[in-house]
Amino acid sequence: MKEEYELIWKLAKPYYLKGREMDVSHIDWMMQEAEIVCEKEGLNEELLLPLVILHDVGYAEVKKGNPFDHKLRVTHMKAGAQIALRILNRIEYSPEQTERIAYFISVHDNWALGDYEVYKKSKILAAFNDLDFIWLCVKEGFEAVRKILGKNHSEMIEYLEAEGKLETRNFATKTTKELFENSLEDRKKEIKK
Repeated sequence: MKEEYELIWKLAKPYYLKGREMDVSHIDWMMQEAEIVCEKEGLNEELLLPLVILHDVGYAEVKKGNPFDHKLRVTHMKAGAQIALRILNRIEYSPEQTERIAYFISVHDNWALGDYEVYKKSKILAAFNDLDFIWLCVKEGFEAVRKILGKNHSEMIEYLEAEGKLETRNFATKTTKELFENSLEDRKKEIKK
């Protein structure tokens, strides 16, 4: 990973350590996959990687609670956009990119509020949304969210298959679609063991 993204991560990590228990592993996984998606799909890493790194920093400044609560989601997006601005301005990141990244953070969970249009306007935000959702299908994310929702393994798979993402927000890239399919299949195989 480029030095500037490592610096962003270094500045963001203290916020994640104050936030949700699962966030550091969530961001670590997303950073690795975002680099692959950028490379395979020709996406702008100058937008996607800082977005991935900073998108949930706002949880550090909101009350603890169910991260699926709508009010908590809105509050963490607003707080996260402000924190992202501070971090990116501190390292003198491109002002134009900084504004776009902060905007994306301020709307990144809008799907949970029934707003899907924002993802149709930006392939970067749509690919980000893919990765954020796919994390629910990888082992560590699956287990963390399963516990929050109080579901068993089979119920969690049913939840993922019924989640509106598959109907309301098509996968932005072939790479993310395949990653989702493979990750979900891995979780299904665990039931058969």
